Amino acid sequence: MARVRKLIRLFLALSVAGAIATIMVARWITPVVPVSPVQRLVIATQTPPRPQGFLVDTPACRIPNLDPFDSSISRFIRRRGKILCYGKPSITYEDGNVLRINWTTVNDFYEGDFKYCKYQPITRGKNQSDFQFFYGKFGDPFYQDVEISDEFLRIYCISKSEGTINTNFHSLIIPKEAVDERCEKNIKRHVTINKPKEIMNVLMVGVDSLSRLNFMRQMPMSRTYLLEDLEAIEMLGYTKVADNTFVNIVPMTTGKFVAELPWNETMSSKPFDGFNFIWKNFSNCGYRTLYAEDAPKIAIFTYLKEGFHIPPADYYNRVFSIAMEKHKSVWNHDHNCVGDRLETDMVLKYAEDFSKLYRDKPHFGFTFITRLSHDNVNDAGAADDPHFRYLQRIHKSGLLEKTMLIYFSDHGNRYGNIRNTFVGKLEERLPFIFFVLPRWFKKKYPQLIKNMKKNSHRLTTPFDVYETLKDILYFDGNVQQASVTDRGISLFSEVPRDRSCDTAAILPHWCMCLERQHVPVSSVNVTNAAKSILNQINEELFYYGHLCEVLEIQEIKEAVLMSPNKRVLHFEQSLNDVINRTVHYGNRTEAVLTYQLTFVTSPGGGLFEGTVNLDETTGRYTTAGDISRINRYGDQSICIDNFYLKKYCYCKSVS
Repeated sequence: MARVRKLIRLFLALSVAGAIATIMVARWITPVVPVSPVQRLVIATQTPPRPQGFLVDTPACRIPNLDPFDSSISRFIRRRGKILCYGKPSITYEDGNVLRINWTTVNDFYEGDFKYCKYQPITRGKNQSDFQFFYGKFGDPFYQDVEISDEFLRIYCISKSEGTINTNFHSLIIPKEAVDERCEKNIKRHVTINKPKEIMNVLMVGVDSLSRLNFMRQMPMSRTYLLEDLEAIEMLGYTKVADNTFVNIVPMTTGKFVAELPWNETMSSKPFDGFNFIWKNFSNCGYRTLYAEDAPKIAIFTYLKEGFHIPPADYYNRVFSIAMEKHKSVWNHDHNCVGDRLETDMVLKYAEDFSKLYRDKPHFGFTFITRLSHDNVNDAGAADDPHFRYLQRIHKSGLLEKTMLIYFSDHGNRYGNIRNTFVGKLEERLPFIFFVLPRWFKKKYPQLIKNMKKNSHRLTTPFDVYETLKDILYFDGNVQQASVTDRGISLFSEVPRDRSCDTAAILPHWCMCLERQHVPVSSVNVTNAAKSILNQINEELFYYGHLCEVLEIQEIKEAVLMSPNKRVLHFEQSLNDVINRTVHYGNRTEAVLTYQLTFVTSPGGGLFEGTVNLDETTGRYTTAGDISRINRYGDQSICIDNFYLKKYCYCKSVS
């Protein structure tokens, strides 16, 4: 441990020195560097221990728990550092519905050469298209803090010589009288008719194309904060039900497959206004609503689609996003920064300001951020810092005291070299999802939390998220008995242990549940797997070698091979969402095969059960999870006091 601590201190020192050098020498370059063994060690210390063996281990589904730094993918893994935006410092900033002047920036960076700023509102106009925006007339010039009544603005700040010294964009959460009147009316009706036992806010924050394993690799600060500070419940068996973002978000927000809406590619010019998304349910029950995205060219409902003619939420940043996208000169750092601000920070702040304004009023927010994680499996490292800071802020400011936070992804990375490996295929199908609930709720409804923790190790899908959202909206506090035939199950209820991909509506080529088959106990792979378990037992007994016998395999009783289904291993790509939907298969990908063995050791006749992973790529055997002793050992291990090793030890004095 002393050596480990020394290595960590050395790495941290080098990291600080490297960061300083990077800022001084190349402020505009974000380094992308391989993950060294020391870095891996530091990252590992930032995350809690992962369960061994299986993420899900139920009679109908076993999902393997693979190492996020598995040797088969290590050559593809890089960690991208924090992005340093290099645009001119902003002169203006948002504070509620007030635009303020940063006089420190004016005096220090611009050396006092500042006369005034002027702004233009950005609106949708009358045609209600998700693809157009309009700039309004300039408001009065201002040179001090000013109250704003427009949601979205473009700002020009002017020098004393009448030159433009700073161009900026601002999105503000402005109180809306009509929205407040509607919500007050609807919440009274909701309470009267539905009589919910609790009124709880919902914040959904999504990150595009980020698997659970890649979240562990690239965003360790955010993950650690979720699990340790926010005590989040992670659904380890959360599996996508379709190919891309759109077809996974629709089940999450409507409880239906895209084809069931109904929608197909011939309807690409039809807006989505008529479909019953979950935010409509919340709006009808008196909740203020927000919908926010970045990267408008590839947004969920507008990429090759018509989007919304009527804004889907009370606060909708689409028009702001496309206006900013088309103002090319404000962007820098590979189109990730607007001036000196990260686009991701801007969207998260918009969502945060919404939560602040309606802290004491029921509200529902759906935020989905794409830019930093969509294109490359390694780019998500740049998202760790802004997401970590956002989670800190909403936690420490008390914005989660009456709120359920759902922090999630839609799927793993669908392209690139890592995608052609077995680990990559698994990642693509297993995005991450966390649920954060207030402490008072956990204390008041312990059975619901107990169920959620059980479900953490069950097979779950976006359909379950939809049912959970409905449960929150119409909350009665009761524990519902779920049926294995239910496609969607509220995660407040216990997901049945016999749930399979078939009953959960997961198609075979997305299903990561391993298939079981008995194999001959005399096969080479089985023999080697048994030796792998035996070697681990004898290694753990090494320091008791003067007391315990070295064990040998007397007989292998049973061997079961658990492997991914053939469709997963041969899967290449899925084309089209609905019409002419086809799945292309190719050559088989080498996989990780899992052997579950039962064998007898001598001396002593110990009967053991263990699991071994065989990596077909490297030929390496690795023991996965605990090794179980399944017959009594009585006084065979009386010579040692180590409780854990007693199940292995056969005392020399006995023989």
